[in-house]
Amino acid sequence: MDDVLAEVKRSLEIESDEKLDSQLKDIINRISKQLCVRLGFLTKVPDDLNYIVVECAIKRFNRKGNEGMASYAQEGETISYGNLLDEFTDDIVAYKENEKLKSVPRRGVMTVI
Repeated sequence: MDDVLAEVKRSLEIESDEKLDSQLKDIINRISKQLCVRLGFLTKVPDDLNYIVVECAIKRFNRKGNEGMASYAQEGETISYGNLLDEFTDDIVAYKENEKLKSVPRRGVMTVI
C-alpha cells in the first residue's frame, strides 16, 4: 500500500501531511476492497492492477466535498460522477479471463523412453 500511497501523493502533488496520508490510506483501502470483491473476493489487489487503485484514489480524493452526488454544476461547468471502478470494467474482465486461462488444466502428450 505504501507504493500506491506514494504514487497517489506524487500525482496529486501532495507533500508529507499525516492528516492527508490518513485520508488517502482510507480511500486506498476502500477502493482496494471494492476491487477485490469485483475480482472474485481476492484478499489482495494483484500488483498488475494497482494502477486502478491509484487512478480511483485520485478521482475519489478530487471528489472530496461532493460525496454522494451524481453530478455537480457551477457557473456553466458540469461534472458528472460515476462509480469509480466502472471505467475499469474491461480491464477487470480481461484480468479475470487471463487468470482463468492460467488455471485451466492443459492436456499434453508425454512420451516415455
